Amino acid sequence: KVFILLLIMTELKWPKSLVVIRHGESEQNAVLDLFEKDLDKNLLMHQKEIRDADIELTDKGINQAQKTGELLAKEEPFDICLASPYKRTIQTAENILSKFDYEIKLHTDNRLREKEFGRLHAFSEAEIKEKYPEEFEDRKREGKYWYRLPRGENYPDVEMRVHSFLGKLNRDYPGKRVLIITHQVPYKIFRTLFGHLKEEEVISLPETPNCGIQEFKINTKDSSEGKLVLNFYDKIAY
Repeated sequence: KVFILLLIMTELKWPKSLVVIRHGESEQNAVLDLFEKDLDKNLLMHQKEIRDADIELTDKGINQAQKTGELLAKEEPFDICLASPYKRTIQTAENILSKFDYEIKLHTDNRLREKEFGRLHAFSEAEIKEKYPEEFEDRKREGKYWYRLPRGENYPDVEMRVHSFLGKLNRDYPGKRVLIITHQVPYKIFRTLFGHLKEEEVISLPETPNCGIQEFKINTKDSSEGKLVLNFYDKIAY
């Protein structure tokens, strides 16, 4: 039985378990859809002065991450943690891992960063409509999924880099338990890719809660190599 189990594990194409988590609450909720929600003027001004990559967690966000770590610490140990290089994701990862009674490596990967908002970073819908009316109209025409922000990205752009990242999982971590800390749009893209979701299905996904958790587990029913299937989505520990 042990030999058969080891044989199956060596043939697996994917991690046996993949847990993907959005970061905890950030200082200005940087991943809000900037075209649908107006931010407080003071928060907008502050956010425009700093890079998206430098936005940190609030105390509430730290607590969310720690509660998430306490929940995950009760499960089978992870083999590796991979995170976006942004400060809020690193802080989330560190606070989660601090609750484990074992040590695992934490690596960053640029492909896990949030969708780039480009020149419209921290602009409210009203500001965009006033200062960049052509962009406002373009977005209305193209829709949230396809519209590419100036000097930024659209959903398919993020999908391409997450798809590239899956090659790393396939190559380096078959049969392992992998923990990923990322942002709202990449979080949704993982479900998009494994679930083969269409544009309207992606857009209809609910806003991911801070420290929302989704898990994919290996299924070898139809193939010895296995495939990852969704086990649960948007679970929270707080």
